Amino acid sequence: MTEGTNIGIPVKRERLLFIDMARSIAILLMLEGHFIEHSFNQFEPMVAAVKANGTSGNLFFDWWYFMKGFTAPMFFSVTGIVFVYLLSMNNESGFFKNRRVRKGFRRSFELVFWGFALQFNLSHIGDYFTGKYGNWIYAFHVLQCIGFGIALLLLIYGLWKWLKFGPLYIYYFVFATAIFAFYPYFKTLPDGEYFPQNAPLVFQNMLKGPHSVFPIIPWLAFTIYGGMIGAMLFTFHKNVRKFWFPLTFLAVGVILNIFGFVLFGSVDHLLNQLNIHNDLGFVNNSWLYGRLGQVLIALSLLMYVEKYLKVKDSLFMQIGQNTLPIYVLHVMLLYNGMLGIGLSDYLKDALTGWQAILGAGAFITLFALFIYFFEPIIRMWTKLKAGVWQQVGNIFEKVKSKS
Repeated sequence: MTEGTNIGIPVKRERLLFIDMARSIAILLMLEGHFIEHSFNQFEPMVAAVKANGTSGNLFFDWWYFMKGFTAPMFFSVTGIVFVYLLSMNNESGFFKNRRVRKGFRRSFELVFWGFALQFNLSHIGDYFTGKYGNWIYAFHVLQCIGFGIALLLLIYGLWKWLKFGPLYIYYFVFATAIFAFYPYFKTLPDGEYFPQNAPLVFQNMLKGPHSVFPIIPWLAFTIYGGMIGAMLFTFHKNVRKFWFPLTFLAVGVILNIFGFVLFGSVDHLLNQLNIHNDLGFVNNSWLYGRLGQVLIALSLLMYVEKYLKVKDSLFMQIGQNTLPIYVLHVMLLYNGMLGIGLSDYLKDALTGWQAILGAGAFITLFALFIYFFEPIIRMWTKLKAGVWQQVGNIFEKVKSKS
């Protein structure tokens, strides 16, 4: 029976601990990466050297900077993996009857809300009342992009349920590949030229604007590719524990890293010969697929770790299961987000290399203690959200009944 014919049948699958490990690794890499980037007093000149010469002159920094670039693709991809794997476990008949669908749309809204809320600053409240918001309040950042990614994952899932044809992971593959395909166009837009032209900043930043930190193109594709992987893990669950399964992830990942530049360079050469285009440069996509390949390599290694080592639920796992409160709190602490008070005034470009490293270790420890000691607060947070959404649902039901 194919995945396409399995519609309407609730299915259970075993928990894959390597996904939880991947989530924890992604959030820990984010914490240390943001702390060091924000506090290290030589960060900007060393990054400039890497971009100009390919190296900063310090192998340790070069390796760290490479891993920093790996963090976002890992974070976005793992989000898609987890969401679609769990979504597939609740494959009831009817799109909106699936509780994971309803929960997913709420999660999407919640992420977008927190993304913009963290860009407010109560210390500037006086300016807000006079209409002086500042352009950064409209920035499109991590949470907004992931929120839109989850919504798109759900819409693609709904399309698959409606068409009732083919495996779900093919749908995600097609959409993610299409998103990456638009990247060369945005990459080659001149500096200062934004898209859509003359649109409000909040819309421009979603694609290409002055504050497009993680724009939809290309970053949304990592979440959709993650959804593809999650659907594949669900579909081929009987093979996940076999030795050859992670080996295929490893092989594809290595191929994307070694041959990606040659592959897309060849595509450009062919299109130029056919006079289809002369200026886009699909070779710009090679680094995107290289990063995706690195995510596949990391997942394959974690599959083997789960297979051969006794991995149990632990504090390390719990960190990955609480990424949103960790992300929100780290923005408030490190960047003075929302409340306008935090460590930024004291740490910005203020530490030497070793001080920044030790500080990053302390920063991670702080969040580990937060998860360990304040789990009751997290449970209260969950109950509070559930209560709010229940009230929102009651209001909608009353409005619906009156109409």
